[in-house]
Amino acid sequence: MSEELSEASAVRPQMRDRFAFVLIVFATFGLQLLTLVTGVVMARLLGVEGRGLVALVVAIGLFASQLTFGGSLPAALTKLVAERQVTARDGLGGTARRRAWLVLAPCAVAAAFVPVLQDADGGEVLATAVIVFVVTFQTLVFQVLAGCLQGEGRFVRMAWVALVPQGAFTIVLVVVAAASWSWSAYDVLAAYVVTGLLGVVFSWTQLLPARGGVEEIPEPAMWSEARRNYVSSVRPLDGLGLDRILVGGLLGTVSLGLFATALAVSNLCRLVSNAVRVIVLPRVAMHQADPEAQRAVVRRWVGITTGLVVVIVGGLEVVVEPVIRLAFGEEFVGAVDCARWLIVADGLLALRSVLIAVLQGQGRGAIASWIELAVLPVLLVGIVAAAHQDSLEGVGASLVVAGLLSCLGLGAVIQRGPRPTVSVSS
Repeated sequence: MSEELSEASAVRPQMRDRFAFVLIVFATFGLQLLTLVTGVVMARLLGVEGRGLVALVVAIGLFASQLTFGGSLPAALTKLVAERQVTARDGLGGTARRRAWLVLAPCAVAAAFVPVLQDADGGEVLATAVIVFVVTFQTLVFQVLAGCLQGEGRFVRMAWVALVPQGAFTIVLVVVAAASWSWSAYDVLAAYVVTGLLGVVFSWTQLLPARGGVEEIPEPAMWSEARRNYVSSVRPLDGLGLDRILVGGLLGTVSLGLFATALAVSNLCRLVSNAVRVIVLPRVAMHQADPEAQRAVVRRWVGITTGLVVVIVGGLEVVVEPVIRLAFGEEFVGAVDCARWLIVADGLLALRSVLIAVLQGQGRGAIASWIELAVLPVLLVGIVAAAHQDSLEGVGASLVVAGLLSCLGLGAVIQRGPRPTVSVSS
């Protein structure tokens, strides 16, 4: 592969990792900029309620995808494709042809949730359900393809692939705003669906071509690997959109519109941590037989992540109010206090995602799963309590507490180190 690391040099992998990290960070910051632009344009086109409907549809699609095949399956595919040094088309093509129909089940379930969460007439509910079905499908397939690209070592292409649908969607909305067209929330969602499907097609074209003559990855191995690290891969604290679904369901679409605005200006840390996680997991696993080298990898990347989190959180806290006021308008000033909490929560959750990647690389993903499950009730109770008080700030504070508890638990496990007597088996 063009991005395969040389075993003969200890310097070249580090240089390539840093180069890949810088490019991925630049691309992900570009993605964040596009997300911010689309958020601003949608807010001005649709207002708080319309913006809330779009956010609800995206949240349901993400929830259904992450909870099913879009959660731990991409990580399993990454590991298996990388281990066997095969292309995804060679190693997984047969399984994909046999099992592709399975992705329709979570799409149908996601669509069935719409009447429960949306208070509208029958026609609008039906239209929303159809859109949720398609959004779930494209989200799920996109995540699976990203896992295949990562397994093939196409780290940088993963970042550019992520830019395509968001970039196309941004262009469409900017044109609509510049032309002063009057679009409804359903028009915006239709554009989101079309650009998303184009992104899926582009992702498929970026996979390495089939080489032939390669043994297919056994299907049982794929499902077994996906089950092993299910919870730590799904990351229910921030990977399912539970906060947005609960805010929309308990506080309504107006509050969800404000919450979505706060999220739009508070997720820079998570984007940086995503770039780190792509590199950290395979590097930690590669040094499994050399504890000193492994600890050096952990110290280096956890240190880099912590430094970036401190800088980003501090900077965002300074500019969040004028950014929301100027970019989104006075109608969305009510999101400022919540955004301040979400910025801190994003930093903690970003650090936690890197710590989870460390444990998965050490073969201890199950421990990360138990910590995630232990902290999840704290988050859910906090959000429900805050919703009963009509407090978006309380929702943000609940996320801060959950992120802090998770970092403390994961950090303690990593500091203690793996037990020498425990062997890791695949």
